[in-house]
Order: sequence, then C-alpha cells, then structure tokens
Amino acid sequence: MTTFNYVLRDTARLLTRHFFLGVLTLVTTAAMMWMLGITTLFSLNIQNLLQHLESDLVISAYLRRDSNVTQLADTVRAMESVGSLRTISPQEKLSRLETRMGRQQARTLDLIGDNPLPWSFEIRVRSASEVRHLVSMLMAMSDVDDVIYSGMVVERVSAISRVASQAAVIMFVLSVMITCLVVYNTIHISLYSRQEEIGIMFLVGATRSYISTPFVLAGTFLAFLGALTAVLGIISAYIPGIRIVQENLPFLRGLVEDYRTIGNLGILLTGFGATLGWVCSFIVVTRFMSSVTKPL
Repeated sequence: MTTFNYVLRDTARLLTRHFFLGVLTLVTTAAMMWMLGITTLFSLNIQNLLQHLESDLVISAYLRRDSNVTQLADTVRAMESVGSLRTISPQEKLSRLETRMGRQQARTLDLIGDNPLPWSFEIRVRSASEVRHLVSMLMAMSDVDDVIYSGMVVERVSAISRVASQAAVIMFVLSVMITCLVVYNTIHISLYSRQEEIGIMFLVGATRSYISTPFVLAGTFLAFLGALTAVLGIISAYIPGIRIVQENLPFLRGLVEDYRTIGNLGILLTGFGATLGWVCSFIVVTRFMSSVTKPL
C-alpha cells in the first residue's frame, strides 16, 4: 500500500512540477488525435457514400432493332463486373416516358405512330472501378447502339475516397510521430530534472520499477487525457456538423451518424492515445535508467 501511495503521489508531483510542459503535451496530443479522428470519419463517410452510389449506379445499354435480346442479355449477364441485369422492353420504356410527361403532354406521343424506342438493358455493376471497362466492352458489341451511364460522379467520388484514405494514413503517421516526440521530450525533461534524486534512490536500494512507474504513468495519463479531450471535441463538432449537412443535402445517404460507430471510434482513439503514451514513456524511462545504472 505504501508503494502504491508513493506512485500516485509522485505521479501527481511530476504533473504539477512541469505544469506548462504537461499542458503543452496534452494540447498537442489532443490536436493530433482530433485531426486523426476527423480524418477517419471523413474517410468513412466517403467510403459509405461510394458504396451507396455504387449500389444505385445503373448503366443503360440501348440495343439495335435487329438484335437478339435474349442471347445478348445472357452474354452481358455472364460478365464478371455485372452485378445484375434487367431487360426493358420498348413498351415499358414508352409507359415510363408517358408517366414522366404527364397526361397532357403524353398525348403528343400518339402523333409518333409506332413505338420508336429500342430494347435496352439496365445494368448494375459490382464496383465503381469496373464501370469504364464494362462500358468499353458494351460499346464494342455490334448489337449495342449506345451506352448511357452516370459513372463519372462515382469515379470522382472514388478518387476522393482514395485521397481521403491516403490522408487518414498520413494523419495516423503524423499523429504517432508528433505525439511520441512530445511525450518523449516531456518525460525526458522530467527525468533529467530529478536525475540527482533518482541517483540517491538507487543508492538507498530502490528498484528500477519503483522509480520508473511514476514517470510511465505520467506520460500515459497525459496522452490519455489528450486523446479523451480530442474525442469530446470530435463529438461536439461532428454530430452538429453532420446534422447541418443532412438538412442542407438530404440526398446524401450513408453518412456515419449512429452513436455506436462514433463511440467505438472514440474508444479506439482514447485507447490508442493511452497506449502511445505508455510506449513512449516506457522507452524513454528504460533508456534513462540503463544510462544511470551503467557501471562507470
């Protein structure tokens, strides 16, 4: 119990003795973890949006009048990139057109005479990355007259998704490097400021773990508190922000808004920050203790 009380007392002493340095460590860790969390949420939102766009992406292939619809449908359906295929008859397309035009304007279609609309396929792809290749294959078929698709939007969102993923990786690396550097320097300064005291404790028989534990706990606590502050900042900024986006852009679907996902991300960030602080503190304390106890 005495050892435990010493550890808590000395940890609190370390935090208060270098108060401004501890605040700097906390603020820096919070800022890096906040940026990492926001970048991760942005990447998740882009990926979810891309998945919804892919599921809604339809390629319309218009056939020539003399085409064998059944045989061509079987050929296209067998392609690896095709998720599903639906055959649209000329009569069905005409009915759709009449519905869109309304009763008054639909009467003008009677002047056309025979239905001029061709057979067509509505094709859904498995992945947005396969759109260009599938369109090229369809255009190369002699029985296909024209191909219409809105894949450009999906391709641009896919490009944004790749950039967001790369940004998340970069932010992860920067967060690790900067947080480790700040925590390392903070504990390093604390150790050197008590170098004489640590030497005396060694002389009177104190163990390395007895001396090291307060320093490791101090670094872990600062990184944990910084990560926790970042999580609170993410929650206070992201949830109102996502509501504003949904109110102004209601057509965007798949945005991350459930509290479970945000909560899980918060737990991961907090645990990651605490682990990072513990690892950095342990490394610097171990190196320092090795140099102090090295025989002359």
